[in-house]
Amino acid sequence: MSKAYDVIIVGARCAGSPTAMLLARKGYRVLVVDRATFPSDTVSTHVVHPPGVAALARWGLIDRLTVTGCPPIHTYTFDFGPFTIAGSPGTSDTPVAYCARRTVLDKLLVDAAAEAGAEIREGFTLEQSSSGRAIRNLHPFTPRIRRGADT
Repeated sequence: MSKAYDVIIVGARCAGSPTAMLLARKGYRVLVVDRATFPSDTVSTHVVHPPGVAALARWGLIDRLTVTGCPPIHTYTFDFGPFTIAGSPGTSDTPVAYCARRTVLDKLLVDAAAEAGAEIREGFTLEQSSSGRAIRNLHPFTPRIRRGADT
């Protein structure tokens, strides 16, 4: 028996989980699959820049991040050797960035998607078709829309 979803999102990290959360909050049936399990680390930047901080605030998630002890960043400094650029990263509405470990940020976002009603499948591997354009082995799941979060 096939389980129907409006959307299947492949990739649950910082792009997939917020997408799933927002769709689930709108009432869509959402499945998120990821080969990783959470919390887990990934090679990536750990900075949530001010526009990302503003999004976390709009979604009601900024307090969850700050209580983890994640350090706020009040100034950026870029040293290019012969010269340095320094300044504040934000605006008056969102004055700081945060330096979040991906083990913390991704888990926070995955949990928020699940709380919104998205179904999360961790440790779920997929295969691409020989053309690279289709994903196989989602059976028994049937999506109306299928989107890779990092494409």
